[in-house]
Amino acid sequence: MYNNTMDLSPVVKSFVAGCCSGTCSTLLFQPLDLVKTRIQIQVPLACASGRIGMVSVANAVIRQENVLALWKGLVPSLSRCAPGVGIYFSSIHFLKSKFQSDQQRALESVVIGAVARTVAVVTLIPMTVLKTRYESGLFDYKSIPRGLAHMYQTEGLRALFSGMAPTLVRDVPFSGIYLMFYTKFKKMVNERGFDQTLHPQLYFVCGLTAG
Repeated sequence: MYNNTMDLSPVVKSFVAGCCSGTCSTLLFQPLDLVKTRIQIQVPLACASGRIGMVSVANAVIRQENVLALWKGLVPSLSRCAPGVGIYFSSIHFLKSKFQSDQQRALESVVIGAVARTVAVVTLIPMTVLKTRYESGLFDYKSIPRGLAHMYQTEGLRALFSGMAPTLVRDVPFSGIYLMFYTKFKKMVNERGFDQTLHPQLYFVCGLTAG
């Protein structure tokens, strides 16, 4: 049977895999992302304890709104994370195929990871800004296009890229170091001669350890 996926280039396959990965992780962890945003902006919440913590914020969101409110901002999060991870993975694959040597040197992995993350961050920073505003509960944009248009019309182009510098400072070094350790751990797994059926689980552990 003809399989269209076999005709896809490795870069496209990496992008699709990244999009699927980003979608799954966003669906699972959006509540934590929303709670983190609410804590960071210190939105006044009617918490019985008077303290702002993960549990108290989550309980307050559920009590004041509903359980589904924990997934507020899911659409802009998906619009950012799914293509963001896809761009990151495909950029890594492309850069590795063009620039990484057979020795897979540590510095090469750092640079490739850093460049790939830079591309992803710069490309999708407007969606990151919109996602954060949705999660804050302070903005009620009717749709993603309207939200982006409103920011541009009322605050200018700079608003769409606000926070890009701190995001790059935080994410770019981490991504470079992460890829270096992940590549090293994955190479160790391959050299140990583990059963092929265990590789997915072992690569998952490599990712957790590298992070």
